[in-house]
Amino acid sequence: MTVNQKIRILRKEKNMTISNLAEKVGIYQSLLTRYETGVISYVPIELINKLADTLGCKASDLVEGDERYTQKKKRHPVNQQITSDEFELISNYRKLPNEMKSIVKEMCALHISVTH
Repeated sequence: MTVNQKIRILRKEKNMTISNLAEKVGIYQSLLTRYETGVISYVPIELINKLADTLGCKASDLVEGDERYTQKKKRHPVNQQITSDEFELISNYRKLPNEMKSIVKEMCALHISVTH
């Protein structure tokens, strides 16, 4: 199932109109309609995060099983697959202010230096 289909299903399960959901995530209703119907097939990750928050799910739940998003994972330099939990961590990291990102980087570097 595609992200587009999952958005539509979850929106209907929450008894939301396209207009309601579009307003809550800050986009035009016509744009959300194009995403849901697949006229625009690729939903930007930033919007997936907003939609997931509004629909009460994880971004990883929306992209899981959609090859358009999982194929990007294969570009990793060591060709490792990214798990749903790792994807969620990366998405949350991107939302952090720069000061917090620096702290996270320092903590990771410290952990790596201690364990090696």
